[in-house]
Amino acid sequence: MDTSLADAVIGHTLDGRYRVESRIARGGMASVYLGHDLRLDRQVALKIMHVSLADDEDFVARFIGEAKTVARLSHPNVVQVYDQGADSGYVYLAMEYVPGRTLRDLLNEQGRLAPAQALELMVPVLAALGAAHRAGLVHRDVKPENVLLSGDGRIKVADFGLARMMEGTANNLTKTGVMIGTVGYLAPEQVAQGTADARSDVYAAGIMLFELLTGVQPHTGETPLAVAYKHVNEVVPPPSTVVPGIPAPLDTLVQLVTAHDPGRRPADAGAFLRAVFDVQRGGLPTEVALAATPAAADPNSTQRVPRPGNQTLIVEHGPVPPEGPKRRVPRNRYPAVLVAAAVAVVAAAFGWWMLFGRFAEAPDLIGRSVTEAKSMATAQGLKAETATEHIYSDVESGKVAKTDPAAGDRIDNGGTIALFLSKGPRYVQMPKVAGKSQADAKDALREAGITDFKVEYEWSDLQAKNIVLSTSPGEGERADREDPVVLKVSRGFELPNVVGRQRGEAEAQLRQLGLNPAVTERQINDVPQGQVAEQNPRPGTGVSKGETVELVVSAGPEMVPIPDIRNWELKDAKKELKKLGFKVKEIKLGGEKVFNWSPQGQAPHGSEITVWTSFMGGDPKTPGQPAIPPGEGDDDG
Repeated sequence: MDTSLADAVIGHTLDGRYRVESRIARGGMASVYLGHDLRLDRQVALKIMHVSLADDEDFVARFIGEAKTVARLSHPNVVQVYDQGADSGYVYLAMEYVPGRTLRDLLNEQGRLAPAQALELMVPVLAALGAAHRAGLVHRDVKPENVLLSGDGRIKVADFGLARMMEGTANNLTKTGVMIGTVGYLAPEQVAQGTADARSDVYAAGIMLFELLTGVQPHTGETPLAVAYKHVNEVVPPPSTVVPGIPAPLDTLVQLVTAHDPGRRPADAGAFLRAVFDVQRGGLPTEVALAATPAAADPNSTQRVPRPGNQTLIVEHGPVPPEGPKRRVPRNRYPAVLVAAAVAVVAAAFGWWMLFGRFAEAPDLIGRSVTEAKSMATAQGLKAETATEHIYSDVESGKVAKTDPAAGDRIDNGGTIALFLSKGPRYVQMPKVAGKSQADAKDALREAGITDFKVEYEWSDLQAKNIVLSTSPGEGERADREDPVVLKVSRGFELPNVVGRQRGEAEAQLRQLGLNPAVTERQINDVPQGQVAEQNPRPGTGVSKGETVELVVSAGPEMVPIPDIRNWELKDAKKELKKLGFKVKEIKLGGEKVFNWSPQGQAPHGSEITVWTSFMGGDPKTPGQPAIPPGEGDDDG
């Protein structure tokens, strides 16, 4: 069913400002709609709570307070909250609209990601969570569905604070569907005690990293309760047990951030992010800041995260057993010991090579030309290839704005760096193109960095065809390079219809309009002599002054030879003459044999031939004269 028919809110304007245009997604507690901010003339995402929640006064009060807190969170990787309100029973948030897809869509498409790609995706996610944790906010619903990937490469985290708003409503989590949708990412303490802090977000982000690396969640079950039970009673396995070949540092990182005990996890997303950087640089995440156990918060207030302490703890690998008395190694075992040592050295060297030695560090190519970037990559034994172009306001057009892998990241020796080039700033000043030809105008716009055009044609008695009349935005105004520039182009004036007019009349009318008639005469059977039979261009076509209009004027019908039909049967003569295009008038003097016809020789196609008939026909010796009937004129005596 078309959602525009099913949703009564579509077409409604909230608080006289936000027009609801179409539904984007439906969730357990709210539906998200594409909206238009009529005041600021921009697209927004409208998250409208389900009616069952909007009727809960406690929820609405908490919703408004939490929305205000989230709105103060400003970070490039956080979906910004613009406004909140309640209108006609609809409780809503107006948020930044991020066109594109979710991380869940990417996982559904690719199954799993390469380790380097997975870590690169985690960086902006953890940066966003880290900003929230520093502001005292806990997300509580970290999952791929809440990570948005825009078409221009931006990554943003959505739905901050919304999970917190759900607690204490008259509708429990199972009823709203939130538990079912997010149980795969719940930390053990959320399941067992119902408490959450920044380390709960760290756990959920760790589960998400596991899923990025393997394509599956670590804990699955037939029911949400079964999955929740596993979060409490089972450890998250190393990703390499699912996908062999995943580097050991990633196994260590995942097990670190998904530890059962919150005290053994990184203190917040910022500490998690630093551990990610350690792995990207080829190290092990051995030291992370751990947080003191936070005090229980008031369940009716927004939960704040205590500041991480200064305590730094080394990740434990188990107690070291006490050293026993040394035993002398028998001499005959020295060769075996040496071989074992050699094998260990080789294995260690191989492990070092696989994890670190085969990698180089990607150079910093930002701001370089393509030629410079390729030369620098070649100098380090790497390759560089151009990828796509994007708008970057802080990087000159044609220069490298982004690389994959990024500067300082690991790359295989001899590997290829993808160069993403800048198309320049998003906003440019519109050049003057009115009065130019359409082709010249487009060239001028391209020089200004504008490549998206929309052409609209208009009639004009003043401008010739294909000349630009005006633009939108106008000359000197600011143009958004992500929106098409409208070119209003002259189609000239409309050519009148002169077909059917006499030649002189048609020529005079065209000359009066500034056009040049060019006449060709041709014999045309069904058009009277001197009348216009055809014109090119056709009537209604746009033309400009000075253009030539070709006219075909009839020279009259063609002359057709008339056969000698003397002594023919009338029916045969009529059939032949009509086949040649003549009309036939018959005059019978008796009988059915033709003895005379007029005109003779030839006549215009379509003209009338008069045919006389008699019993005897005509005298073949005297053309055009009746034959003498047999017996008449004979001398009987």
